[in-house]
Amino acid sequence: MQPLSQRVGRIGPSQTVAIDTRYKQMLASGIDVLSLGAGEPDLPMPAVAAEAAAQSLRDGKTRYTSVTGLPELRAAIAEKFHRDNGIDCGPEDVLVTNGAKHAIFNALLALVEDGDEVIIPAPYWTTYPELVRFLGGRPVLAATEPERGFKLLPEQLAELITPRSKALILNSPGNPTGAAYTREELTALGEVILRHDLNVISDEIYEHITYGEFRHTSLASLSPELAGLTATVNGMSKSFAMTGLRIGYVTAPKSWLAAMSAIQSHGTHHPANVSQYAALACLTRGLDFLPTMRSHFDKARQFTWSRLAGLQDLKPFSPQGAFYAFCDIRRILAKAVQSHPEIETSLDLSRFLLERGRLATVPGSAFGCEGWLRLSFANSTDYLAKALDRLAESLRSLA
Repeated sequence: MQPLSQRVGRIGPSQTVAIDTRYKQMLASGIDVLSLGAGEPDLPMPAVAAEAAAQSLRDGKTRYTSVTGLPELRAAIAEKFHRDNGIDCGPEDVLVTNGAKHAIFNALLALVEDGDEVIIPAPYWTTYPELVRFLGGRPVLAATEPERGFKLLPEQLAELITPRSKALILNSPGNPTGAAYTREELTALGEVILRHDLNVISDEIYEHITYGEFRHTSLASLSPELAGLTATVNGMSKSFAMTGLRIGYVTAPKSWLAAMSAIQSHGTHHPANVSQYAALACLTRGLDFLPTMRSHFDKARQFTWSRLAGLQDLKPFSPQGAFYAFCDIRRILAKAVQSHPEIETSLDLSRFLLERGRLATVPGSAFGCEGWLRLSFANSTDYLAKALDRLAESLRSLA
């Protein structure tokens, strides 16, 4: 057998996927284990989507369709971008992908060459730097601080830009922190972006999951000039609880989108028709699901914070969006290592919680932020009560 490509050696396995895989193995083995790990809604997808998917199969809609997606779905997405985001685009400016992750991969593949730099605020979704490395680029990590809302500052962005800078990946609301940028904050970043002619991949997958008075703003809506530099990525996984159906979508400047479409034509072709018809039903007849979903997660958020408040030395960051409690565990680690020397890092603690506490979590190191732990509260309050009881009991055992 000939050796594998060097690019494969540039990437590592996802810690979030590894933990979720181990959790599912334990569950399949009959072990009583709970999970606050995977970022996946616990709600079923809208009934109209399930029926549309089933009807498409009954109607025999199982043949090849357009590489870029069903025309009627692309039209619905273009209307969604106009209605929800203030982005002016037509169906021809939309590419439907196999999940938002696929859209991000297509966007990077169309942009990044060997040695190109991509700026990524940290904490970051674990896949961003891995994809950049895979393509021969160099992730330039911009550390953000909880005291400043885990947000990239304009002056920080300006300092990181070099002649090799090709793009910025911006995730708002973000995973794992739930931090989200205001219109004013995006405007300030946009001035730096325009000054340096920097491409942006704006990952907005959590746009409909926000709390309080916060309202999502799309970077590309701020000006035609910023729209001319931005690929806006979204999908059906989080807002419509369709993670397994793998539907994402993106709009971008015409040349960039054409390159992504060409890549997709040879890489995967179009997403599954059955999933596209489910997505179409959501965007045209299932929008009433969104306030129900948002209310469900807000209730889970408030319940989780009420329980975490009673845990000594664990400090959760208050999110503006998404469905994660990103928790500062540095004091816990400092104390735990005295009685449990094998627990020094967030990964060590996450493994301890899984194997001893029967609770799946994700270490902050997976997101470039050691000393933190991510808990997903995308669950019912009954489930959260049991899971948080296990967390509290496990942490007490370390004292």
